[in-house]
Amino acid sequence: MLFRFDTISVSIDAKPEKVWEFVADLNNWKQFSDFGKYLEKLNETEWIAHTSQGDIRVLPKFDRSRLLLDSICVIASGEEQFIPYRVVANGDGSELIMTNQQTSTVSDKIMPSS
Repeated sequence: MLFRFDTISVSIDAKPEKVWEFVADLNNWKQFSDFGKYLEKLNETEWIAHTSQGDIRVLPKFDRSRLLLDSICVIASGEEQFIPYRVVANGDGSELIMTNQQTSTVSDKIMPSS
């Protein structure tokens, strides 16, 4: 089974290290992500997002030296998703590249409108 991945790239007028520092603080996610509005820190290595689809555990796997902002998300069913985020230099600024994976419970079929 293949899953769909959606990748978004955002240009930011700030040095890569500054972008990494900002995004690495999950408290800041509520400023740019609807998902981030519902994050709660459980301990130093685990967060939880309370969503309409159930609680989602977020396990950050950040690497400052390589400007990686990877995480593992565990959805309510227990299914794990690897979510890679990258910060790369873009001239005098940065590019934040975010890839999200659909879950196995999400269909690619288009639902008819009612």
